[in-house]
Amino acid sequence: MTPSKSFTVMPWPRARGGPQVLLSRFIRTARQQGYWVWPSWFIPRRQPALFLGNYQPEKGGEAPRRRVYRIAGMYIEDHFRRFGDLFGDRCWRPDFVAANEKTRQALMQADFVIYQSGWSKRQLDTLYQRPEGSWEIIPNAVPIDLFTPLPDALHRAVQPPVIGTVGAARGRPRLEVFFDVARRLPVRPRLLLVGSLDGYCKATLAKAMADPYWHHAIQYVPSVPPHRLVGYYQQMDCLLHTVIGDTCPNVVVEALACGVPVVCPLEGGTAELVGSGGLAIADPEMLYGEPLRAGMANAIETVLANLPHYRQMARQQAENNHSMAKMTDRYLQALGFPAPVKAAVAAQANPRRPLEG
Repeated sequence: MTPSKSFTVMPWPRARGGPQVLLSRFIRTARQQGYWVWPSWFIPRRQPALFLGNYQPEKGGEAPRRRVYRIAGMYIEDHFRRFGDLFGDRCWRPDFVAANEKTRQALMQADFVIYQSGWSKRQLDTLYQRPEGSWEIIPNAVPIDLFTPLPDALHRAVQPPVIGTVGAARGRPRLEVFFDVARRLPVRPRLLLVGSLDGYCKATLAKAMADPYWHHAIQYVPSVPPHRLVGYYQQMDCLLHTVIGDTCPNVVVEALACGVPVVCPLEGGTAELVGSGGLAIADPEMLYGEPLRAGMANAIETVLANLPHYRQMARQQAENNHSMAKMTDRYLQALGFPAPVKAAVAAQANPRRPLEG
């Protein structure tokens, strides 16, 4: 392995959360392309380093040759204050100020910054606006050869429809909104919930399961390994992602790749991921009000009425914008490595060499 194809990642992914899963997939794909990815930056030769979030390495050792930060978002004071006043939780806290300052320092010291969405960049610009040419918006991606639709997905009968939600559900009113929107549909759907729940969301789920209206219509699956998620996505007709202000949720990209259209709030980065693979509904106050709830119910009806079209557009959105191979190429270029030479281009440059594969 040549040193020129080496870089490090900090912190090394060890947890099961969405950012760690994405980073593990990126490392695996880069290694498949012949790169040596180091688990630590304390190495004899200075290499580029990819930092996740606002991570600050310990003092000592050689500094990386190039610092690339992939930063998700920040704590928005106005939102937390209004949210806390209405719901009584997730109030603004002093440690949020410290976290924002840490993010600002990371934005300032980076050689290059990867933002996950245009919405995220606009929020982070209030902390520190980086000069042109020193940043890029690169949304999350997924192995599209692993996350795929069922072969008969476009022609599968929908009776009753399956509405799903995936990912760690924390605080209110995420599941409250999910159940409220689903109950507004003219036909009672089946509900498939996959992921971990905090105490509040467990209570919300228990209340829904005790409701006679939802008798035998709710399936809850605790957290499962990422590779097992495919089978659950493939059961869904629509993913209802109710989180306002989400930067770039992996679960939305995974659903799209499985041909599952997504309905979500317009405010945040999620709508940018979904594109034509679903519908996004505005909630200007970002407080989960009636316009959002009614709008998302109507959007689900629209998606279900045109399901083959939206399934096709969801998969196309993932193939065009959320391929892990394409994301890896862009990340490697951000780290300072040259753009990959594709087989067709190489063949034109050297016509005597046959195409491989």
